[in-house]
Amino acid sequence: MSRRRRLLALLPALLPAWLLPAAPPAAGAAPAEPLRLVAADLPPYAVAQGGASPGLLVELVQDLARRLGTPVTVEFYPWQRALAMAGVLPRIAVLPVTRTPEREALFRWLVKLHQQNFVFVALRGGVDVRDLTALRRQRLVVLRGSPHKRVLQELDFVDVAECSTVRECMRMVKKGIADATYGGEDIHRNAAGADGHREAEFDFSPTFRSGDIWLAGSLDCSEDDGRKWRAALEAARADGTLARILRKYGLGGN
Repeated sequence: MSRRRRLLALLPALLPAWLLPAAPPAAGAAPAEPLRLVAADLPPYAVAQGGASPGLLVELVQDLARRLGTPVTVEFYPWQRALAMAGVLPRIAVLPVTRTPEREALFRWLVKLHQQNFVFVALRGGVDVRDLTALRRQRLVVLRGSPHKRVLQELDFVDVAECSTVRECMRMVKKGIADATYGGEDIHRNAAGADGHREAEFDFSPTFRSGDIWLAGSLDCSEDDGRKWRAALEAARADGTLARILRKYGLGGN
């Protein structure tokens, strides 16, 4: 062997690893397709301006995506638009979505992330949020795009309007435009402390209903995708990551 060939043969051992060309991908291996994660600004679950604290469920999904090797971008939209995007665009996942019979065929249900309780919220000293008979005659507001309006109307609540954000619902209660609002307790307690308000200014009812929060994907996601997301969540639960993220946002596991 010539001196030149011997030097070329020794070159990989002499150069640091970061100077060497990347190894070609294994035969048949394909890079993971990127996923667009869309959400509404619904603290503490999803926080549009959260920086290092993007919200409990956004941060959890980002961790699961890293485990799966799936590049993920996070985008915030009004809630109704976020839901609609997952119904018509490919490679989209949306959160937080309550799984209901009406929504069952609209999404690929990838992984159950959390459970939330639904409550009524009124201004302290206003309507009695424990008196369901009286509440059925009051002016109620709920988040547009949620299943809450239909649920309440089916239970004979007669005056149910919609607002674009939970904070708007809470402002309507504060100003006396609505008598009470209804929805997820964690989200409403967070909104009660926004816009210069204090949680102590509001009354919260006992839990009226509960529901599971899911990461819902567009229908081009497969059931195999769902199995992978669920396995990643179990790994996050086993190594303590899930508990750590819950503590960060001051919420308990369920």
